[in-house]
Amino acid sequence: MAHLALYRRYRPQTFSQVIGQEHITTILLHQLEQGQLSHAYLFCGSRGTGKTTTAKILSRAANCTNLKDGEPCGVCPNCEAALSDNSDILEIDAASNTSVDNVRDLIEQSQFMPLILKYRVFIIDEVHMLSNNAFNALLKTLEEPPAHVIFILATTEPHKLPATIISRCQRFDFHRLNSAHIIHCLQDVLGRVGASIEVEGLQLIAKAAEGGMRDALSLADQCLSFCGNKVTASDVYAVIGGVEQDVLFSLADALLSGDSRACIGAIDKTVSSGRDLTVFTNDLSAHIRALLITKSCGGGCEEVLDCTTDRMARYERQAKKYDEQLLLYALERLITAQGQLRYFPSPRTLVEATLVRICHPQSDEGFEALASRLAALEAQRAAPPLVQAPVAMPKTETEPAPEPEAKLDKESEPQPEAERPEPAKAEIAEAQAEAEPTEAQAALSDADEVWAAVLGRLQLINPMLHYSARSGRAVTVDSERLLVEFPMGNETAYDVLKAAKNFKQVQQAVWQVQENLTLSLRLEPSDGDVSELQELFGGKLIIE
Repeated sequence: MAHLALYRRYRPQTFSQVIGQEHITTILLHQLEQGQLSHAYLFCGSRGTGKTTTAKILSRAANCTNLKDGEPCGVCPNCEAALSDNSDILEIDAASNTSVDNVRDLIEQSQFMPLILKYRVFIIDEVHMLSNNAFNALLKTLEEPPAHVIFILATTEPHKLPATIISRCQRFDFHRLNSAHIIHCLQDVLGRVGASIEVEGLQLIAKAAEGGMRDALSLADQCLSFCGNKVTASDVYAVIGGVEQDVLFSLADALLSGDSRACIGAIDKTVSSGRDLTVFTNDLSAHIRALLITKSCGGGCEEVLDCTTDRMARYERQAKKYDEQLLLYALERLITAQGQLRYFPSPRTLVEATLVRICHPQSDEGFEALASRLAALEAQRAAPPLVQAPVAMPKTETEPAPEPEAKLDKESEPQPEAERPEPAKAEIAEAQAEAEPTEAQAALSDADEVWAAVLGRLQLINPMLHYSARSGRAVTVDSERLLVEFPMGNETAYDVLKAAKNFKQVQQAVWQVQENLTLSLRLEPSDGDVSELQELFGGKLIIE
């Protein structure tokens, strides 16, 4: 005898056995008890959530002569006839019967009275595959079918159905099943067949099923075929090709701490073991997503992440060690790689490059912009304050205001000018001599910091101009003018910035950093052109 798959052998036979869809089964039970069945139903939902199963149970319950609280009894002649092949219950696959002629044949059959049962039930699966002409032909019959006919339409893509079809049916949306429901059902089915799977393996199957009970039973069936009735978590990982939880936690630590060597080693082990890099990337991005949600919500997200309490505690401990922005950046990079894997000729190279980039985010353009903004803030803090007129403070009657020339010593009370010892002339000369090279270096450092701050502002104003401007090098800066030089061979960037419209935006960025500071641009002169440029422009090209 041919092997019968678990999802077919243990398909629910009553509404109470349908898990996770109580919002639908409760309504159907009340309608059956009160004899108020509709002429047409529309069951919507993702694969494996119980649409066809519920349709078959409803077809038997509608014809049962001995209902028990709305449930089919399963022993009456009608229930026995409905369980076998019966011409009064027709299940049609719309994916292979899409034409208008197929629908016309269905309409013609609906005119005949049932042979054995009370109702003729037409279950049309994947109804969204019907053509527009087929839908138009079905409209009138669907709205006013014969009294002995019930239509049950099932689809995974209700948005593809015409509104005229949806409006003629009672619509029910089937929810995805959570891991708890799937694990409970798997344990029940495995107990019937005398098999067992470790709890971690059941959790992995439930996660891989993505809310579909049929997918979960198919994976469990595959695991039993692979290693018998005793299945470990390692066996499930081998069948599904996923990444173990301990490996994911270790890999996430290496990735977020910048250990690119460990990340490359993890990819090498994955490829050597024959596992799919697409599954590897999906599992890693799901783990980083869990850390991000844990970090954002502060923990206690077992229902959102559909995980156990123990794993939630591990997520919380790991998420505390990393910044939310870094987690978000890593997740965005992994999602981008997921979308490119199917088109990239070398998936391993793409995954390796993605992980290395996450390990070294400072090389990314987005992080470069962030660094520029940080440099701008640091430059503003490090820059000397603008010289302003002293503000006279109001004098009080009890305490006279100090003289403008008076200075406070850090360790003693203010002394009269006559009592302060004046430094020797030799000490003054020595201090000036030591200060000269320091001031020259400070001027250069100030120019670099001011230009870095300008680039940070320009990134926010116009990223394209920022791309051209960053090839320039700050030469000098004083209280009135900032001189920026572009190297020979980079005339394109220089020409872009000197255009009047573009230069105006760059000048605005300069003013945001320091008011009353004028920008000067020039190309790096060659040896033969230095004297000529100095004669014409004094070594500067000023663009107004």
